[in-house]
Amino acid sequence: MDDTKANRTAQNLTPPHFMLPEGDYRKLTAPESVALLGVTRRTGKGSNNPLEVLLEWGYRGKIYPVNIAGGEILGYPAYTSLLDAPEVPDLAVICSPRDTVPEFFRQCAEKGVRIVIIVAQGFTDGDGDGVAMHNEIMKLAGEKGIRIIGPNTLGVVNNFNSFCTSFMRFINPLAPVGILGQSGIYVVGNAGLMGGTGLCIDTGNTADVEYAELIGHMARDPKLSVINIYMEGVRDGARFMEAARDAVAHKPVVIFKIGSSPAGALAAGSHTGSMTGEDRIYEAAFRQSGLIRAETTDDVMDLNRTFQTFKGIGGNRIGVMTISGGAGINAVDAFARCGLQVAELSEETRNTIAELSPGWFRVHNPIDVWPAAMKYGYPEVYRRTLAAMMNDPGVDAVVCVTGSFLEKEKDFLDVTGILHAAAAEHPEKPIVAWTYGGRWLEYIAELEKEKNVVAFSSLDRAAASLAALYRYGHILQPRAVKFLSESSSFTPPLSLPAAQKEGERLVAASSPGFMSQERALALLEAYGLAGARREKAENAEAAVAAAERIGYPVVLKISSPDIIHKSDVGGIRLNIPNADALKKACEEMLASAGKQCPMARLEGFLVQEHLNGGTELLLGCKRDSQFGPVIAFGSGGVFTEIYADIALRIPPLDRDEILAMIDETKVSRILKGYRNVPAADISGLVKAIQSFSALVTDFPTIQEVDINPLLAQPERLVVLDARIRLG
Repeated sequence: MDDTKANRTAQNLTPPHFMLPEGDYRKLTAPESVALLGVTRRTGKGSNNPLEVLLEWGYRGKIYPVNIAGGEILGYPAYTSLLDAPEVPDLAVICSPRDTVPEFFRQCAEKGVRIVIIVAQGFTDGDGDGVAMHNEIMKLAGEKGIRIIGPNTLGVVNNFNSFCTSFMRFINPLAPVGILGQSGIYVVGNAGLMGGTGLCIDTGNTADVEYAELIGHMARDPKLSVINIYMEGVRDGARFMEAARDAVAHKPVVIFKIGSSPAGALAAGSHTGSMTGEDRIYEAAFRQSGLIRAETTDDVMDLNRTFQTFKGIGGNRIGVMTISGGAGINAVDAFARCGLQVAELSEETRNTIAELSPGWFRVHNPIDVWPAAMKYGYPEVYRRTLAAMMNDPGVDAVVCVTGSFLEKEKDFLDVTGILHAAAAEHPEKPIVAWTYGGRWLEYIAELEKEKNVVAFSSLDRAAASLAALYRYGHILQPRAVKFLSESSSFTPPLSLPAAQKEGERLVAASSPGFMSQERALALLEAYGLAGARREKAENAEAAVAAAERIGYPVVLKISSPDIIHKSDVGGIRLNIPNADALKKACEEMLASAGKQCPMARLEGFLVQEHLNGGTELLLGCKRDSQFGPVIAFGSGGVFTEIYADIALRIPPLDRDEILAMIDETKVSRILKGYRNVPAADISGLVKAIQSFSALVTDFPTIQEVDINPLLAQPERLVVLDARIRLG
């Protein structure tokens, strides 16, 4: 990307400590010597011979084929064992069938190889024998300090040094693109999806080396402009997020995550043998880390062409040139959906265009050049109008709409050369095009020939790509750099030692399962999330006495470790005005709870002050097997599930991230003040979420927290109900 302040700051960031050591990364991606264990003797079409592919690729390092039959393969002596090779190779590729892999891996271990690629599948993604072989290999790898790529992988493609471990010779043009994948589709299909690749690593089943250890190296590679991730699942979500945020500080990262549907998740788990997780949590992780998610392979293609072609964009103000008024409206609608603005043209630009146009023509963006073209000729009008827009400081990019519906020999609408010339003169200002008509594919190829214009099959795709370019340079990259440079910004605003000490006491006194509500509320209060005034009461008489001390009106709740959703069994009564009403409520509540939950342990009641006004919120947490604690915030109350107004985030959280989470929800409009509802204490809410984040991070035994409702009032936040489940 361009030389922005964020780029300059990123150069000084400390790389993640868990990155694959530089020497090991070099041996993996640019080895000076490679052993091919179990390489086939077959050659020619359909032989799937990695040695043949490696030679065709032009690799110039030393190659040691290993085949138990010995002899010679393609002019190279084949060793019957790796132990017979004259040196320890930088990299070993085991390209034999599954059942022979353990023996070849033992040879690698005995020889002292540090990096091994295992091509075969059928280990954790196969039967019991495969799992047993996997465990045997991983045990030996741990003992000998061997790092593994795969199994079930095509390995590495490095077009910068003509190195490839694939057993297939596929179309593979050079492009400034990095790829991390868990499937061969991203390797062999890179020409169609990304226009080629510079460096590709397929981690396959990701039994050992994972994305987090590799992406930092790609991010710091000056030969790469954009990084792509094809993800099926991840083992350590927190580590992946740290690595991803570090990468985003250096380069745009496009991620294509499959398995978003239940059926897709099942298929992905079967394919890689890994956990795929809940897609909403992945979405939150990607958003926090600054990754640009591609929903479709079309998105992958669009984003890669955009980031390879343009170094950046000055802002989100877009000019539009069109030969169709309807297309101009289409463009404006597309911009609105993507967060782009229709540029306000300068007086100089408007005057230039007015001089070309009929007197009746109203000059405004989008510019329909057709009326002027009828007077002065299409190419000349297009050239002068585009030049005016490109010189306008209030225009950050231009979308050009042109037709491809005329036969070639009669085509006077071809402005390809004009776009190329303007783009060459103003490389800082992106030009993208949408062409419509029967020759659109031909036009797109011509428009992109000079690699300074990107053409799309729709205005929506053009707008989405420009929006991604803007978001990366102006939002995602600066935010990642800021987060990594100012790690102290998410320090919780309270005395953690005191909170932790009280929390340890309360957690130690509780058994696995749901904490009593009294302890749950006390734990939250230790971390600064205050509850309403309340008292525990064993019976109706004690409840009346408690209400006298608290003051009417009160709220009555059933107290039972076995009843989680109290309102479902009539276990909550609000706004009880006096003692008689309270006694009656106690009797009815016991009867209802006993009837609907006959096995539940009933421990009396909780009497609580009744609070009026404010906005009911939900603040919760679920501990995910891959990402750890996941914070949920949104609309609360009894209709939480119906409204489904929830935003997710993964700790640690700084103030900016918490504010972004709040703003994602519809209830945020109410919190800022709406009609007769006064604004809530947003600053206090941010601090409460920071404290809550510290709580669930401090105690890994906390599996689930549900504060609902959390009442937000103008001057305070009050926890009205909460449940905490321990593991």
